[in-house]
Amino acid sequence: MTVQIAPVPARERVTHEQFMAWCDEDTNAELVNGVIVMHTPASVIHERLFRFLLQVVGGYVEHWELGEVLGSRVAVRLGEGHTYEPDLLFISRRRLHIIKEDAVYGAPDLVMEILSAGTYRYDTGSKREGYERAGVWELWLIDPYGPEGTQLLHRDETTGRFRPVEPEGGVYRSAVIKGLTLQSTWLWPPEGRFPATAEVLSTLGVIPAPAP
Repeated sequence: MTVQIAPVPARERVTHEQFMAWCDEDTNAELVNGVIVMHTPASVIHERLFRFLLQVVGGYVEHWELGEVLGSRVAVRLGEGHTYEPDLLFISRRRLHIIKEDAVYGAPDLVMEILSAGTYRYDTGSKREGYERAGVWELWLIDPYGPEGTQLLHRDETTGRFRPVEPEGGVYRSAVIKGLTLQSTWLWPPEGRFPATAEVLSTLGVIPAPAP
């Protein structure tokens, strides 16, 4: 996936309202620092990882009635000049009121971004700063090719800044979604095939283990 700056006639920067009026449901774009950034179609590995995360995280949250998980085509307004479409977001049950018909107005509790060469600079730079400034509590920057480029960031309650959290024994643990853990072998399967959703949800205690 690569990005390009969209041409906006007679304007160098636009507001959220102008962005939403310009952008339709079939346009893959974000507003970063007031500038419209358009994305090209995602790679196959990106979409496979996205599908896996949406099914697992979404199924886990739904089962325990923790809130709501939304996918990559939902606009999230974080502040003036910053309207993003994160790959995956979680909003806790007590904060579901920030979800409106046209967008999410406010910081999600958790955001997951799947990195790519084309979007890396935005995801780890301007957007990361935007998430931090808006008050996102947990940010996953996931490299689809391996753990080396992956970052799990938690918000420090004292400083309000993100701090990196290392996985324990190859297990990534969410501080926001109670009990959710993702194993590195699930995110980067040795043979390139993601495990079945039912198998993972069974390991997480969401559904019974299949009969032998």
